[in-house]
Amino acid sequence: MRKNTILPLSFVLCSAALIAGCSTDGWKKMSIDGATVSFEMPEPIKQVEDQGMVMYLAQKPEQKLSFRVGILKRDFEKDQQQGLTDEKVVTAFAQRVIQANQQQFAQMKMPANFQFNGAFPVENGQGLQFQAQVGKALVLDRFYVNKVGLYYVEVTTQDPKNADANRFLNSFHP
Repeated sequence: MRKNTILPLSFVLCSAALIAGCSTDGWKKMSIDGATVSFEMPEPIKQVEDQGMVMYLAQKPEQKLSFRVGILKRDFEKDQQQGLTDEKVVTAFAQRVIQANQQQFAQMKMPANFQFNGAFPVENGQGLQFQAQVGKALVLDRFYVNKVGLYYVEVTTQDPKNADANRFLNSFHP
């Protein structure tokens, strides 16, 4: 004789949430249609357009954390025809975004002097990292390029060792 097992409703709901890309800890795994990118962010996630990019924004105000991911489609063939390397493309993109960020911080009377932290390889592309001290907060910006797009990843925190800041940064895959 077979015994039926009744699972608690919470187990069933959590299992369904994990399959859908959500988690029970308030974070959501994002995979964007038409892009190769994936990342995790705390919910709620707001989607806006800024500087021609689709932006995903989230905050954890109790930890004084903010998160941003910007996605811009790339015309790889056009870049190739113009002789533009991944390094040149991602550098120009980073300079444009950083300049806009510096202007926004200046308008808030909080000057930001972004420093280059280095380049790093990513699968099928290139990455750059910059950081700035803005008031009590550290702003860490990463820029990525691959054949499909340009990506801007930012975390702002007062604690650079914060586990959620590192979770966000480590979850990003271009």
